[in-house]
Amino acid sequence: MLPHQSSSGSRPLEFHANDIPDLYAALDNLLAQIPRGSVTTYGDLARALGDVKAARWIGERLLHHDHGPHCPCHRVVRKDGSPGLYVTGDADEKLALLRSEGVTIEDGRVTPDFRADQFATDHPLRSLRELQRRVPHELTLTPPVDEPRTIGGLDVAYVDARTAVAAYVQLDAHTLETLWEATLTLPVRFPYVSGYLAFRELPALLDLADHARREEHWADLVFVDGNGILHPRRAGIAACFGLLSETPTIGIGKTLLCGTVDLAEMPADQPRMIVHDDEPLGAALKCRDASRPFFASPGNLLTMEETVRWSRHCLTDHRLPEPIHRADRLSKRAVRDAGRNDA
Repeated sequence: MLPHQSSSGSRPLEFHANDIPDLYAALDNLLAQIPRGSVTTYGDLARALGDVKAARWIGERLLHHDHGPHCPCHRVVRKDGSPGLYVTGDADEKLALLRSEGVTIEDGRVTPDFRADQFATDHPLRSLRELQRRVPHELTLTPPVDEPRTIGGLDVAYVDARTAVAAYVQLDAHTLETLWEATLTLPVRFPYVSGYLAFRELPALLDLADHARREEHWADLVFVDGNGILHPRRAGIAACFGLLSETPTIGIGKTLLCGTVDLAEMPADQPRMIVHDDEPLGAALKCRDASRPFFASPGNLLTMEETVRWSRHCLTDHRLPEPIHRADRLSKRAVRDAGRNDA
């Protein structure tokens, strides 16, 4: 993948699949550092990874991992010292293991003593967050040079936690006829952590974009399942993807990630702006008056006005714009096929 050439004159923003850390391996490394007789918290592990937002994923991961007789996962508790859930389903077993290692337990609680700053770590999420902070300064939110003749839709679905299917559909921009479609199945090295969706799905989307370009079916404007600048750091997956692929993009969110918008009695023919930190970042739209809204935002190389115009143009009988609806349907079909092949 080529680096994006910065228009600001700063060092080019580079991104490669190898830049994404294996967070599963990073967590295992941290767990191995907790000494016998010591206890840490989910939050401390998350801070050692670089962002406390990872605490929820850590809790879920420790409930569903390859657990052996010498696994140190029992040395992780909640911030109040209560044991929390345990992989075996028995929290008392967790406390019994801690007691056998010399940890003092009072009223079913322990005192965490191994804190975030005691881990040897390179804080992998911190470097990704720094990369996200650069993205908004590199985006170009201007109208496309030419009127799009083709429109694309990108979506990612999951066979399991470690296997993704990326789907792409190309449509005629005016008739919305499907012209071409493709899927790729790829391994996943990064879990879902709130605010970091881009790093879970970008490798698959960029590989699929390269494939579509080689086949000469890359669209002039691409809808991405996920947010554009409608993101706490203005760096949703549609923004990152649009920047790195040098493609005009629109992000389509099914839930409101950030910002405020008045949805009361909202009719389908009146999009409403979403504001975050006093800045308009996207628009809420509906297919029909009775439909649930979706949330569109520019990714790259597109204005807010064009984002709303093309989002409305691509609405038919489905809740979401047709490029996203068809890419979603294609990815789910590929996941079902993969499941049947594994049976």
